[in-house]
Amino acid sequence: MKNTNAMKITRYALGLTAMTLALLFIYRFHTDLLILAASGYLFLICATDTLYSKIPNILTLPLIIIGLVTNIAISGLPGIVYSMTGFTVGLALLFIPFLMGGMGAGDVKALAALGALLGPGKTFQIFLYMGMIGGLLGLIFHLLSPQARQELRRYASMLKNAYLTRDFKSFDTRESRFTYRFPYATAIAFGFFALTTWGELF
Repeated sequence: MKNTNAMKITRYALGLTAMTLALLFIYRFHTDLLILAASGYLFLICATDTLYSKIPNILTLPLIIIGLVTNIAISGLPGIVYSMTGFTVGLALLFIPFLMGGMGAGDVKALAALGALLGPGKTFQIFLYMGMIGGLLGLIFHLLSPQARQELRRYASMLKNAYLTRDFKSFDTRESRFTYRFPYATAIAFGFFALTTWGELF
């Protein structure tokens, strides 16, 4: 019970932190339309993902339209290619993790929508940041899970049996029941905030 409560507290704390940062970015960069739109969107999806584990299409579709219109206004017709390339990159980067069950469709569409706004280069940089941040958050949630100790004991038992019997085929992790998924919108948000604050990784 303590671990379950700790997971809930951590979930809400991360969501609230991401939402607070989004508001700070809205205040600080209120003259930058791209950052303003992205921060407003991230505030909303962090709220829905934290509370309901969903990122509704009704939030994502407007950002795609805003991204397309904004890039056309900035660059003319080439803005269409820039925006759609960013959308495609965002979609492609998370498509395989989605197929593997590591995240929901809403997470994939969220990065794609940011891609339509920010273009392919920044979308890839957000992906790099959120990969590192998401890995750390995933580890934290795994360790807080009430299933974590049970899983570790099971792995240790399988490893011991495999060593004693020399039957390493028995070391099978496919029976794992650990399926908890944290709200990944926070990792996407932190990735955007990190890129905006610290710049590109390379």
